[in-house]
Amino acid sequence: MIENKNRVIDRIKIAADNGDADSQFILATMYDELVEYRNNEEAFKYYTLAAQNGIAEAQYKLGDIYYYNKDLILDDKNLELAFNYYKIAADNGYSNAQYKLGEIYDDGMNKYDYRTGKTSVIVAKNIKKALKYYKLAAEDGIADAQIRVLEICLEKNIFEDFDKYYTLASNNEDEHIRLTANYLSREIKRSKKLKK
Repeated sequence: MIENKNRVIDRIKIAADNGDADSQFILATMYDELVEYRNNEEAFKYYTLAAQNGIAEAQYKLGDIYYYNKDLILDDKNLELAFNYYKIAADNGYSNAQYKLGEIYDDGMNKYDYRTGKTSVIVAKNIKKALKYYKLAAEDGIADAQIRVLEICLEKNIFEDFDKYYTLASNNEDEHIRLTANYLSREIKRSKKLKK
């Protein structure tokens, strides 16, 4: 059994080393997530190759590695590269990256330099762009994005978008998401009444 497993892995590695993007991503995931094969450097190498070959999930994973300095394989976080990989993955339709970009634009992304004591803006807060990416993620079924769209609609009095995203959230499998959507719906109705 172990011999067959090793043969399969050897085939995947050969395909990955010959440029097959799917094999590169599979190998990266194996090195990243399977305890018996854990190798952070190899995971990073194959995520990079898969990302360069257009695998959106690999682009997102690289964003995470640069953003969180995952497993300390980097000398330091690189927020600029993290943002770039998240953006590429989001633009390639990867919904988790779209949600992450929504969060980044929602809060802004700043980098603090401990040596100088100065903060530099990597990405300025931009609620319009945040909403754009949250909506993409929400339409792809990301529950937290559905709720954040509803919250922004309430905060900014954007009533025309509310019904569409309320329907998505209220049909979600997660009861907490449905309850939150119902609460926000009541708040929107209350807000509309106050405006009259």
